[in-house]
Amino acid sequence: MKYAYVALQEPYSLGSRIVQIQDTKDGLIDVDGVLIWVDCSDDVTTTEFYYDTADSQIKPIPVPPQPISVGTQTL
Repeated sequence: MKYAYVALQEPYSLGSRIVQIQDTKDGLIDVDGVLIWVDCSDDVTTTEFYYDTADSQIKPIPVPPQPISVGTQTL
């Protein structure tokens, strides 16, 4: 189990940004209404996940579908 530091004052389009991941609870301090620590799984990263403030869950950032190219390309 790891711990994610969530910046509630830094909204992401779907929730709030995760600013740090830590292995232990040593030195963890919540700043009421601004920064909070939440438990997270070992695969969570600051660049691929966000904190959903609506249901208090860490979720993966959705990847938009890539357009499919049809036909040939002229160079």
